[in-house]
Amino acid sequence: MRARFALAGAVSVLAVSGLALPARAAEGTGEFDYVGILSPETVTVINGQSKTVKFDLYNLGDSAVRDVRLTFGSSSEPISADLGFAAPAGCVANICDIGDLKAGQRRSVKFTVKPVAGDSADPAGTIALSTSIGGQTSDRSSIIVLRTDKGGVDLEIDDIADMTLSPGGSADVPVAVRNSGDKDVSALGLVVASPLGVKTALNYRNCEQDAEIGGFVCVFNDTLAAGGVFTLPEDTPLRVSVPKGTAGPYDYPVFVAAVGLTDRFVFDFARRTAGAAGEELTLEPVARRSAREPDAVEDLNEEDNFAEFAVSVPKTLADSAAVGGVFKGAVGDRATAEVGVHNLGPSATVPLSVNAVQYAHVKLPTGVTLTTVDRRCLPGTSIDDVGEPGGELSAVTDLVCVVLESVPDNGRNLFALTAEIREATEYKAGSVQVEGSVQDTKGGNDQAALTVETTGGGQGGGLPITGAPAGLLAAGGATLLAAGLIAYRLARRRRIVVVAE
Repeated sequence: MRARFALAGAVSVLAVSGLALPARAAEGTGEFDYVGILSPETVTVINGQSKTVKFDLYNLGDSAVRDVRLTFGSSSEPISADLGFAAPAGCVANICDIGDLKAGQRRSVKFTVKPVAGDSADPAGTIALSTSIGGQTSDRSSIIVLRTDKGGVDLEIDDIADMTLSPGGSADVPVAVRNSGDKDVSALGLVVASPLGVKTALNYRNCEQDAEIGGFVCVFNDTLAAGGVFTLPEDTPLRVSVPKGTAGPYDYPVFVAAVGLTDRFVFDFARRTAGAAGEELTLEPVARRSAREPDAVEDLNEEDNFAEFAVSVPKTLADSAAVGGVFKGAVGDRATAEVGVHNLGPSATVPLSVNAVQYAHVKLPTGVTLTTVDRRCLPGTSIDDVGEPGGELSAVTDLVCVVLESVPDNGRNLFALTAEIREATEYKAGSVQVEGSVQDTKGGNDQAALTVETTGGGQGGGLPITGAPAGLLAAGGATLLAAGLIAYRLARRRRIVVVAE
């Protein structure tokens, strides 16, 4: 048998969109209120045994929301009594008053099921979930509860609290791994990934970086018995740090996952790491009870094998200056200009999130016709006024180019635009206007010229057009980008760790 790991969906989407834990926005009423439910699609439960099910509520809107309510089941989808459902503490009649949520805030929720045993019981049941804001429905989802008498391994990671660290700071992370199944797991793997800039310290001889995962894999050749709990002892911790120059305000996601390992994977890992120097990362048993000899590793519920927490970095400054360009060539030529953002520091810029969108409004000079644009650019004049991608470019005079990733101190993020130079009596200059988000407190360098320079007798130059003022990012501007990105995240955020035999 051959085992391998793959972090799917969540890490890759988060690395691109930054929507896991978006930077917190100010209080107020927004144009996009949405509390999403991020839950497993199915949960497998051993008949007669209690199972805690956890999921998250996210305020993925652009401002704080009030009077949030979570409802389990409905009149059209009642919860079967055979499931032994118990709502979270404090909920009344399967209705939970969540209260207020800040923009980007996550709230973890747990409930329990304990299905009754018996041949007459339905092997599957459904628990409907819905959120509302001020009495108006926001999101709907459901969890299918699959019942089994077979049993198996069921690894879980305890919740890890969010933390706040300034650039240059570090902290230890408490990690607890549980086996709530009725079979032992003979070897354990711990996977740690931080895709957006927070650093994890796992410099132990039984840990290695995995390029496919984009994080660390640590292997423990220790048996975690059914009902047992392992933690990381104080002398061999998992430590996270925030490098100097890291951008804020932003909540950087970190993932910790546990999987059962086959003997073959443990053997291959030991062979690869033979002779590795350094201290060994160890596990410390908290509780355990015996179980029969385990079968091949198969986890009943892979969805709760991971914990996600945020490292919040307070606001840092980053001066985003506009980078202009020149379409240079003879009349009839196709010329390319690179325009965009130059980060003058002193820190990096925050990545794209629901509440932090950095972009450049590009106004083309006269006398050119667009032929090709960067895939990050759309027709439009501002982030809340953009057109569809892939359309006809010949009539486009304005573009909105979105900066998707963090731009390091003194780094540039440029967009390539190609246009055909036409015959003209005058080439009036265009402009590049940068919207630098909350970190940019200097406005004097937010605009640069985009000009035409003809060779072979044409005319060039001209002063940049002042255009519309920079202003602040409109709250509704995030809506257009966020709606698609959120939908993508909700659709893709499934199976975090896969063990393939």
